[in-house]
Amino acid sequence: MKYDEFRGWLRARGGKPNSVNTRSTAIRKIETEMAALGSSYTDLDAAYDNDQFAQLRQALDDMRLDLRNGGTRYRVLFPNSNDPINRIANSRAWLGQYGQFRGASNRPEHLGLLADERYWFVGGSFGGTDDQVPRFLADGIWEIRTPNAHDAAAVRSMKIGDRIAIKAAFVQRHNLPFDNRDRRVSVMRVKARGVVTANPGDGERVSVSWDEEFEPKDWYFYTYRPTVWELHPGNELADRLIAFAFFDEPQDVAWFRNHKSWSDLFGDSASPTAQRFWIEKTIVAGRPDREAGENSIGRALWSPQRSKDGKNIYSNMLEVQPGDAVFHLTDNEGLSAISVAATAADSDFTTLEESEWGKQPGFRIELTSYEILEPKLPRAAFLDTEPFSTELRELAESGAKGLFYNNRLGLNQGAYLTEATPTLLTILNRAYQAFAGRSLPHLVMDAPQEAEEVIAPYTLEDALEVLFLEAPQAQDILRLWAAKKNIILQGPPGVGKSFAAQKLAFALMGAEDRSRFGLVQFHQSYSYEDFVEGYRPTATGFDLRAGKFVEFCRRAEADPKQIYVFVIDEINRGNLSKILGELMLLIEHDKRDPKWAMPLSSGKVPFYVPANVHILGLMNTADRSLAVVDYALRRRFAFVDIEPNLNAPKFRQLLSGYGLKEDLIGTLISRVGMLNKEIVGDVANLGPGFAIGHSFFCSGPMSEEEDTAWYERVMKTEILPLLREYWFDAPSKVSNWESHLLSPM
Repeated sequence: MKYDEFRGWLRARGGKPNSVNTRSTAIRKIETEMAALGSSYTDLDAAYDNDQFAQLRQALDDMRLDLRNGGTRYRVLFPNSNDPINRIANSRAWLGQYGQFRGASNRPEHLGLLADERYWFVGGSFGGTDDQVPRFLADGIWEIRTPNAHDAAAVRSMKIGDRIAIKAAFVQRHNLPFDNRDRRVSVMRVKARGVVTANPGDGERVSVSWDEEFEPKDWYFYTYRPTVWELHPGNELADRLIAFAFFDEPQDVAWFRNHKSWSDLFGDSASPTAQRFWIEKTIVAGRPDREAGENSIGRALWSPQRSKDGKNIYSNMLEVQPGDAVFHLTDNEGLSAISVAATAADSDFTTLEESEWGKQPGFRIELTSYEILEPKLPRAAFLDTEPFSTELRELAESGAKGLFYNNRLGLNQGAYLTEATPTLLTILNRAYQAFAGRSLPHLVMDAPQEAEEVIAPYTLEDALEVLFLEAPQAQDILRLWAAKKNIILQGPPGVGKSFAAQKLAFALMGAEDRSRFGLVQFHQSYSYEDFVEGYRPTATGFDLRAGKFVEFCRRAEADPKQIYVFVIDEINRGNLSKILGELMLLIEHDKRDPKWAMPLSSGKVPFYVPANVHILGLMNTADRSLAVVDYALRRRFAFVDIEPNLNAPKFRQLLSGYGLKEDLIGTLISRVGMLNKEIVGDVANLGPGFAIGHSFFCSGPMSEEEDTAWYERVMKTEILPLLREYWFDAPSKVSNWESHLLSPM
């Protein structure tokens, strides 16, 4: 082997002296024992040139399997080791590194990753704040507190020899080692790594041999926030993360920036940040610094970094980008001028000593293109003049955040710099047109705002890890949803419609961002006032309040480059025409534009459904009490059937992860499959919309509950009551199925 060259290569990649010595010595040990390992080659370089270490990797994999079964084949390489499972895993990883060295490539395929291997990324804290990593490392364990059913099944499935890493996911905006275009980036700090050495099967903990030489490091873009993340090689994103975390492969950040998932925001050809509009509310009269000089009105925006009571009320300064327009509302009198930001905020600025803040850390943004409004727009022309005053009041009460005024039409104290959303700009522009006979300068009415970067990226591959859908079906759903804007998932009870809705929503959004995810459930008493808007009682009378959907749309309107998803559970359980009102028109995919805006029935603010809002309805096809959805609504939604999928491999894997015996799993699938065949064939009374879904069986047995007892409990308390409802006029049929479903195994 090229021993010295390999050591130099490791050092050049940042390897510490102990790490370089350990790895190079381990690789040389493999070379000296190649014959004992069954290799037909005499040295590592010949093995690489002929089969890229295929024989040696297979030998190490066989050694690991033998160890799992209690064998001692590992003594060929590690005759005196007390931790052979870790030594085997590390040796395989370091052999892969020698392959990278020989291949002169940073690509992970040189590592020889196998598709059936599993790599785990797990959380290291309880409740998100209670850091357990030091204890885990000291005790040689990893554990999860009060896991849900999915996480418990995943922990039970961890096998001896699986690689495991502790991670912490967060977002970061500043001090990044690459140009993030001043946007938030998802980061995952890999805090520790090791190898699973034992699994008691309780779904809560495993024993781990932790790598004592490992030093924490940060990974960007492709991250996951939930506690347990299982990765398999074969997906290029996963391969690169595995190579980074377990094989010390540097992350190719440029590749990730230009990946289709992140290129729009961070790629080399990313579009410039779209212009945003701001309102500076400032006092000029009597303030020399604002009347003249480099910090005067129109020359700069400046503020302290914190208020006098320590609150972070000036953070909007960090959002301003060059090219953004700034309206100046001066002396509490009205809009007097407009400027354009020339720079982003300078955080090294010190506030002026002669100001009321004195010398303290501040923000400063240089301005250009200062233009005085002739005439100025006095506050009375929009806050006290109809219809603008009513529209502004309704906007404040409809869920819009960060306004410079309140719902009493007074100016908000301390709101130095606030953003003007498209709706607010529309109202102010119409007020200026009414007052001055022309539009406000610099105003571009369709100006989108800067998008917030994803909190926790989520891909279709992530969704398919937990859904019982085939990849083509899931891809078709997302394509249809993106085009139509509105879809309905319909199916019988227990097919996981609600679960699928959430995961597909995250996949469509590209992130597990619950701030962009809305959910309501319709029922017979649900009304227009709940969903759209209506008057609500207050201490002094009644106030107009926005409904849940209008509030959601206001948030989406202010964030146009991000996808927002609104889910309506039991959509056919409500009186749809009554609940939706004007939305029957506005939700159509080709009406998602401000030019289609219309006043809602009880107010005057023009309202439209933004193009970035995607609606997902859920419909139970087996509920006889629900009315048929009318044709007007059907034309506005695309309908997707979700069917039971008890034959999905993941369903069998899930049940196996709960500890169910294979013969019980087979019996369950066979019996319920036969039952569904009869339900589907009973077209006179039932049909496909009444089949039994797999979700009835996804929760698994309770603690200390035998698998057969769990099976009988689900059948007696969930399936048979449903059958009695289905065949209420055929009790003998129910009795026959009861005997069959509960017959001895």
